[in-house]
Amino acid sequence: MAAPDFKIHENTAAALLHYQSYTKNLPGGKTELAWTRWSSANENFNITSTGGRRFLINFDKNFSKKHLATFSKKQWVTELSAYLNSLAPGQDGKDEENWHKAQIDLMNYKILKTLGIRSGLSDLVKCKRCSHPKKNNPPGTGHSNAGNCQVPGCAGVTCIGGYLSSYTEGRTEKGKHEADPYAGQPASTSSCIVLNWIPKNEFELAIANAILAVDPNNVLPNSPTVGHNPPLEHLRLNFTGRPGAVRCASGGVVTMDNGTWCQVGARKTLGGPPGIDATWTIVHWEGQG
Repeated sequence: MAAPDFKIHENTAAALLHYQSYTKNLPGGKTELAWTRWSSANENFNITSTGGRRFLINFDKNFSKKHLATFSKKQWVTELSAYLNSLAPGQDGKDEENWHKAQIDLMNYKILKTLGIRSGLSDLVKCKRCSHPKKNNPPGTGHSNAGNCQVPGCAGVTCIGGYLSSYTEGRTEKGKHEADPYAGQPASTSSCIVLNWIPKNEFELAIANAILAVDPNNVLPNSPTVGHNPPLEHLRLNFTGRPGAVRCASGGVVTMDNGTWCQVGARKTLGGPPGIDATWTIVHWEGQG
């Protein structure tokens, strides 16, 4: 079944994302058809530069899930939030303003949720069964990497079978294909590109220009892939005139609201599917401002 076109994403960079269906499990044994984003390993963008060169953009591990943010695709959630905003003094009748604030509030919530999960500080990452966190330092305060709870008096009794966070078990219970799209090293900050604030053509141009800046004639050889930290090309993505296109969260708050650029590390492979001049895989986030 083809993924739907979400109205909120129309004509923005978010329209480049792909979605897949899954059968969502509901209380009482009921189910419904729902949609979730492709995993980073499957996501790709087909980009054409102003000079006619074509690039396939892939994402390593869970890069796209961590660093490509969108407004909520659930229109009814945004409608409810906008309605609640309209109840504030002086906001009645200011539909556009209330809607925009609802979009920003929901997006900020998603960014902070991502930060909480990636940092390990959110209640969502505590054990579903005994509520203790997963960590080894200091010892005796939570689950070991082997999954056994080290809190005195718990000793893994209430969570036999290994550590299961509320977040990952919740996604599994719903029937989603990817149990933990944020798996990896803990992070104290969470930075992202807000795709809905960038027109689709501008986003494609930003990626193409970043590639042309480091490889104008498509002469760079394939990037080495040997070892844990192979050399990467540094692609700077500029979203000039789009303040807020890049955002960052740290310490439980969204700390940057006017970012216009970010830099990522990527590796190149010549060719790809028919008509593709080179495939670029974005590996990790390097900085923003």
